[in-house]
Amino acid sequence: QHAAVLHYQHYDRTAPTLHRSFLIDAGAQFAGYAADITRTYTHADDEFRALILRMDELQQSLCTQIRPGVDYTSVHLSAHLHIAQLLYDAELIGLNAEHAVECGLSSVFFPHGVGHLLGLQVHDVGGFMLDAQGTSRAAPAEHRYLRLTRTLQPGFVVTVEPGLYFIDALLEEARRGPLNKHIIWPNVERLRDYGGIRIEDDVLCTAGEAENLTRPAFDQVARG
Repeated sequence: QHAAVLHYQHYDRTAPTLHRSFLIDAGAQFAGYAADITRTYTHADDEFRALILRMDELQQSLCTQIRPGVDYTSVHLSAHLHIAQLLYDAELIGLNAEHAVECGLSSVFFPHGVGHLLGLQVHDVGGFMLDAQGTSRAAPAEHRYLRLTRTLQPGFVVTVEPGLYFIDALLEEARRGPLNKHIIWPNVERLRDYGGIRIEDDVLCTAGEAENLTRPAFDQVARG
């Protein structure tokens, strides 16, 4: 409710009567290069804020995995395991993390890829190219929305953007199927109106540790 639906295809111009959460996916261009950054906020110091803080910790741990030689698909699968553990700890699901990922339960709450290449375009090209001859590697069938399947190399800039959402269509589909029994519905319903959480940074793969390009820039702005 009260949101621009996926990339602003449909607008809701009616102000909400009750303020809950705010998610902004934005960016900028500098010297021809693109940025892509998302943050989520809550109006009150509430249960949803606790989830945001957990997601922030989770996202930062994923950023440290951006290293040369790492298969980006493994970062995506790691995101699913971390989010599934968070869902279990928050008593939103009743299945442990490994089984939640195996059966597709985590995808009900995290349906997109963990990130993509970033460069001259926001969704830069070549996410599936393995070599100069154009050999490609598709996303895993069970994670078909992942945009990047390459092995990371120094100089790659990628987004790291795990999400945890309460999407009506996906929840209702899960309710009608075998995943229904693993979802703790009273707790999910209590958070459903908040919509969801995504936290996204732009991260440079170096020859050593990952360089987060977003956090220091935000810190500098905060210091004035």
